[in-house]
Parts: sequence; structure tokens; C-alpha cells
Amino acid sequence: MSKTPDAVATARRSNMAKALERWNRQAVARSESLSRIRELGPGAGDSPQQLAKWIARENARSVLVRAGLERRIGTWDPTFYAPSEAARQAARPVARLVNAPQPGTVVEGFATGFLVSPNLLLTNQHVFPRDVDAVDCAANFLYERLERGINEGSYFNLLPDQFYFADEALDFCLVAISPQGTRGEALADYGCIRLIEATGKTLRGRPMNIIQHPEGGPRQYATTHNRLLDILDQGFLHYETDTAEGASGSPVFSDNWELIALHHCGIPRTDEAGNILKTDHSIWNPEGDEESTVDWVANEGTRVSSIVSALKALQLSGKPAELLAQLMELTPDPLAALSVNETLPAAPHRPGAPDMSQNIFHISGPTTINIVSHAADSPASVMPILNLAPAEPVSAAPAPAAVALERTLTFDLDYAARKGYDPDFLGVPVPPPAIEGMRLAQLYRVGDYREHLASARNVPPVPLAGLDDEAPLALPYHHYSLVMNKDYRMPMWTACNVDYRPEVRGDTRARKKYGGESWRLDRRVPSRYQLTNGDIYGPAGNFDRGHIVRREDSCWGQPGLDTEYANADTYHWTNCTPQHELFNQESPDGAEYRNRKGVWGYFENELAEQIETGGGQAIIFAGPVLDQTSCVEQDFGKGPVRYPTRFWKIVIVPKDESRTPELLAYGYLFDQSEVIKEFGLNVKEAALDLANAFQKQKVPLTAICLLTGISLTPSIMAADQYKQPDRPVPGVWRLKPDR
Repeated sequence: MSKTPDAVATARRSNMAKALERWNRQAVARSESLSRIRELGPGAGDSPQQLAKWIARENARSVLVRAGLERRIGTWDPTFYAPSEAARQAARPVARLVNAPQPGTVVEGFATGFLVSPNLLLTNQHVFPRDVDAVDCAANFLYERLERGINEGSYFNLLPDQFYFADEALDFCLVAISPQGTRGEALADYGCIRLIEATGKTLRGRPMNIIQHPEGGPRQYATTHNRLLDILDQGFLHYETDTAEGASGSPVFSDNWELIALHHCGIPRTDEAGNILKTDHSIWNPEGDEESTVDWVANEGTRVSSIVSALKALQLSGKPAELLAQLMELTPDPLAALSVNETLPAAPHRPGAPDMSQNIFHISGPTTINIVSHAADSPASVMPILNLAPAEPVSAAPAPAAVALERTLTFDLDYAARKGYDPDFLGVPVPPPAIEGMRLAQLYRVGDYREHLASARNVPPVPLAGLDDEAPLALPYHHYSLVMNKDYRMPMWTACNVDYRPEVRGDTRARKKYGGESWRLDRRVPSRYQLTNGDIYGPAGNFDRGHIVRREDSCWGQPGLDTEYANADTYHWTNCTPQHELFNQESPDGAEYRNRKGVWGYFENELAEQIETGGGQAIIFAGPVLDQTSCVEQDFGKGPVRYPTRFWKIVIVPKDESRTPELLAYGYLFDQSEVIKEFGLNVKEAALDLANAFQKQKVPLTAICLLTGISLTPSIMAADQYKQPDRPVPGVWRLKPDR
């Protein structure tokens, strides 16, 4: 650890003294609070404001579900084994801090730390008082006791030369960490614990859980005899949870395993004269007595909200600023939008009782509130029940105008977890499109990615085993993959596994419930190869940000994060193309549109219904036609960019439900040039009029291959269902062979 043990010891003693001073100042308020908690239960000792914040977040959580000195307090209760799957997941980013391992030596742990972003680790300032103290130190993840023995885990070197910041007052330290372990492991595999800035995450009297490496040993969980005692305005918390030396820098969680604080020191018992007492009630001598003999009454941690506030005030530049910005992107409250926008099931209305549905309640005085989930299928554990009745009358005031807060998308930060397009999805191999010849030079290739990885920061890993530098790089996402065209800054092709079976569509949230259109760069691709809002979508008012992989097609999986991640993944700029709004949208607003339908959106909705009716599964290849004949160049203020006028889709479906079915393939070509010609790009109007539903958009697969430069395997080409129609078939379109 630190190269100056005396300085560390001095810092620890200073933290203890400051914590003791804060503890003593709160004595009267704490006593009154604990008395109310004993009588009425957790929450009774909190202010109405804290209760209101906690209630709002717990309500939001239920909606989501439906969709210094470390000392032992009393007996030593922590366990080596995770009490739940949530606890096990919370523990993955937690590491013991060690001196960097050297050949022939056995490392010893001296503290705890945990990942708070893909590149930064959080611990105490007194662990690394200076940047040089973190040099030649490492984080040891998954050092844990298993049935067969102690798992050694993985080691990742700390990089204080890339980022180091410490706050002595709040006793926290952020330090950069290597993205690769000493044996080549990926740091991204461990995830991170979010520093959520919001307050109201817990209440006095509720449990506080700690994951720690006490005395440098294997990971332990402290989850019993662990009440929160006090919440201090100065930025700290007091709690009873057991810790031991080596737990400096441990994460402190609520009972929902949401990060609440950074543990930093213990609070000793003192006599009336202020002398620190030992467990035998004698006076502790700091010069000769071991710290383990102190009678510890509580522990103190730094509140996460205080840490975030301090980080917001930093003025950094260069690489440290980028790393800090990446961390700050993770600090917004994921429950904030739900707590504002979600409508909760109302309690049954009692006859004769006033209708309170449109009122906001202002609660004053010592209060207790009974919070119950009314959903019949909601488990009792979802919502804590506090048996509270207001001690004073509750006043009601008319609700102000609703504030429209839009929920943000939930992106999966672990790019290594994305499996991408599955060619065996239908039971028989369906390889993605290939690109050959002169068009290959336009693509973002493996060699380009390797150069990007070597020269840029924060580049997520991509599996490259068996790929040479000239191969196109297929970027994997949840349920789909794509290859980028560098020249046009758009996808050359996309390949998506589409599943509309009921068993994978259990998440019934509407589109708005997932969040607004917060498009983002894919850091695996240099930003100069991605067409973004300022380049074209903002200045060209009639251009929609058109998905190539349709959001609804990819938004399937287990309810919750599984579908959240799949939904959000389609909002990468790599999957976006400029599409005129009356080409992209099935039913655009406005009297000028004269009830005309946008062909691309109309087709996609019809296609989804037919896939669902026909068994639920399909593979869709799609993309813009990127060549000189199908793209228009225009300068929208940031230099010339090219936008496509034509788009293609190839739909591949199984003929039946057999294990290895025969495949049927259908090719379609769509043109937005007439829409753009008629309505332009600067006012928001337009759409196509369809006489024969999609018949005129049907084309042979060979035509798509010639236009786009893609090639398909012989099995897909043989499955082509295109036949030149003998006569028009008004209003009829089927995903089956033409007859």
C-alpha cells in the first residue's frame, strides 16, 4: 500500500477523530431518532423530505420489478458466501487492494476498492494519500472462499499516472486501473457499481450491507445486525454494520444492493472526558494498545451523493477529463423517470372518502407511512411495509402542472457480453452477407479496429480470434450484428435475429417506457466513421434518425434488463441512416399528409405481423444502398455528407416448424427519392402512396446483391421467392411463395 506507513496511520487517526466529533454532535438527535424507530419502525426517525424521496424511489423500483478504521460492532457476523444472487452480482466489481504480485511472492491485502466505471476504481484517500502510493499496487478481483478452497482471482494493475484524484475531507480516492489483467483477463467482465447521485436511497433503521476484504482476506458479506443509525448533512452516514481492518474502501449497500456509501472508518466509545475506551472499559492508549482492543460503537461512510457532488466540481483536461466524464455518465438516477412518469396501481377507494388521486400531500411532523404494492402478482418482498400513521393532520394541495421528464435508455456498458447475430437461429445455417472486391476497401475492417484500439482510449473489446486485418469487422450487438462503411459512415449491412414468439415477448412495456431516443456513439468505431446528429439529422429537419435494425424487431428476451439492453442497442449511430420522415413513419402527423403512409414504416409493421402469424421467428438482412447512383451529397454545415435514397431488406423465414426447415427468402427495395423531391428536407411533410402493397418493392435477391455489393450463400439464393408477377395483385402481400 502506501510507501509512507506513518502518514497513513496519521490519516486514519485523523479520520477517527473527525468521525467521533460528528458522532458526538449528533448524540441528541440520534437518540430521539432511534427512540422513534424503536416505537414505530424504520423511517420514523427521518425527515418528511427524506421519506418522500425514499417513497418515490421505492415506488419506481416496484414498477421496474414488475417490469478509515474498520471495526467489529458487537459479535462478528459477516459470511464468506453471498446471501443472494443480487449480492453475488454486486460483489463482482469489488476487489482487495494488494501490492502488485511478483514472481515467487505471496501478496497480502491491505484495503478494499471497487469499480465505479469501466476504467476507475474507488477507495479511501487514506489508503492512497498520494498518487505515488498507488504505484505498483493492484486490484485482486474474485479473491473468495469456495468449497474447494480459496480462489486466487485475477490481478489488475492500478494506473495513477493516467488518473488519480483524492479528497481528504470526504476520504475518497479515484484511481485508474488497467483494462487487462496480468494474465490477459478483461476488466470489462467484472462490471461496475454505479455512483448514483440521488438521495433518498434508504432510511434510518434500515439495513446497510457491506462487501469487504477484512484483514486482507477472502471476500466477506456483512448483512446482519447492520442498521443505519444516522444520515449527516455533512456528507456521511453512521451505521452498525461489522467491518474489520482491511475493509477501508468497501462499498456500503442498501437492502436493494444499491450503493449508498463508501466505508472509511470506525467510531470508538469514549468516556465523559473524551478518552477512547477499550472493550474491557479501560482507557485505550494509542501508543501501546492494539486498535483491535478498542470498543467500537459504530462505523462511518461517505455518502455517494457527496462524492458525486465533489466530482462535479472538478476542472480537468485531457485524458483525466475523459475518464471522469465517462464516470459521470453513470451517475443519473435510473429510477428518476419512473418515479415521476409511472402510474402506480391506486389503493381501492373507500365509499365516502375524498378522492385524493389529483392531490400532492405535504407531510409534517413525525410520520409513518404504510407503503404496499397492490399488484396481485407482485411478491411481498418487493415493497417494504412501514406501519405508520401521521402524528399530525395531513394537508392536501392541488397538484401543479405535471413535469414531463423522459426516461433515458438503459445501455449495456459491457460490450464484451454482446453475442451478436446468430447464424443458426432458424435451425439451419444462415451466414450473414459477405463483401468482396473493390467495395471491401470501403469497410471498417479488423485492421482498422486494431489501429483504433492501439491509439484511442476507452475502446471496448471485440473478439478477433481467427480474423486477419483485411476482414470486415462485424460489430456484435444484442440480437444483431453489422458492418460499417467508412466512406459513407453508415452500415453496409445488418443481420438481425427477429423473434415475436410470446415466450420471449413477456416485457409488455410500450416504446416510451424504455426511454427517449438517446442515440450514442459506438466507441469500437472511430467517431469520424459515424454519421451523427450535428452532421445531418439536426440541420435537415425532415430527416428522421432511421433505424436499419428495427427497434421492435430486436426488443425481445427476458423482461427487465434483457429487453432494456436489446432495445437500447438499436440506438447506436452505427445502426442509423437518414430517412425522410414520411418515408420512415407509417402514419405521420399533419393534415398535409392526406392520410398517406410512409412505405418503410408501413412495410416494417406489416412484416412484424406476418412474422408473428407465421411462427414468430425470422432473419432480416438490411441496409442502405451505398453507391454513387443511390446517394446524394450535400453540405448541411459541417462539410459534405452523403445520404441514401434507396434501402433494401431481405427477409428469411422457415417454411415450417421442423428442426431443420426449408428456408424462404424475400428481397425488397425501397426508394425515398420521390418523397425528398416532392417535400424537400427543410420542412416536415410527406409520404408515399401505395397502390399495390409492396408488390412494386419486390425484387430478386440478385438485384440487391448487384446494387449493394453484398453476396449471399447459395442456400439463401436458392430460397429466393421472387417471381415476375403476371398481373398486379392489389392490396395483397404475403410471406409465402407467389402463386
